Amino acid sequence: MLRVDTERDGKGGIVLRLEGSLVGPWIAEFARVLAALPEGALAIDLAALVYADKRGEELLRDLTARAEVRGCSPFVAELLRGSNQP
Repeated sequence: MLRVDTERDGKGGIVLRLEGSLVGPWIAEFARVLAALPEGALAIDLAALVYADKRGEELLRDLTARAEVRGCSPFVAELLRGSNQP
């Protein structure tokens, strides 16, 4: 299960807070949320994200190119960092 909370920050940007697991059908649902967002500053808070499968990891990695990552757990940080190493 994945929960995505969307809020505006004080500067007009958007903050997405992910909670749960980014797996299976939740990946497509999260991609739909991302596609519906207006252009502008984006931050993702991953403090409550406990797991991402390979496809979820790829989506997060792609997203980090355009979004500020906040509150990343050690596990998720290692997923994002470790996937770039041989």
